[in-house]
Amino acid sequence: MRAFITGIILVFAYVLQSTVLQYIEVWNIRPNLLIMLIIYFALVRGSVEGGIIGLAGGILMDILAGKVFGIHSLLGLYIGVFTGIFNKRFFKESYFVGLLFIAIFTFVYEFLFYLINYFIWGETRIIFVLQRIIIPEVIYNCILAIPVYYFVIKVNHWIKNKEKASRKY
Repeated sequence: MRAFITGIILVFAYVLQSTVLQYIEVWNIRPNLLIMLIIYFALVRGSVEGGIIGLAGGILMDILAGKVFGIHSLLGLYIGVFTGIFNKRFFKESYFVGLLFIAIFTFVYEFLFYLINYFIWGETRIIFVLQRIIIPEVIYNCILAIPVYYFVIKVNHWIKNKEKASRKY
């Protein structure tokens, strides 16, 4: 049940990101809803589920906007695993912790994506990319992260209660 609900949420986020969120651009920057979900699910559920969710979300991002298939998948996998490492070390339901992880790992994700693009296509405008793409996306993701994190926490509690009720004996 947990995998099914998470899959539905990822597909819904993919559809939302590819349709509605394109119309709420600010300075040609769109929020990355799939990265937010990968980070949050990894933070709430651990590195194994975070890696699986990261890989699935990365495959969806590769389908959406990938020039080379696999870049988003690998980055999503790594971000999910590395975020999930901190699962036991922090109070997962704190919004501050969620925002901190969104800011850090969105920056890491976008910066690594830029570095991979640098090696593949020779993109050399790092200051421009930092000022115009990476930092505004980090800020935009942090703004939209609060309602997304609230939703993820509620869904996670609902799933835990359903699993607990189904294994009463």
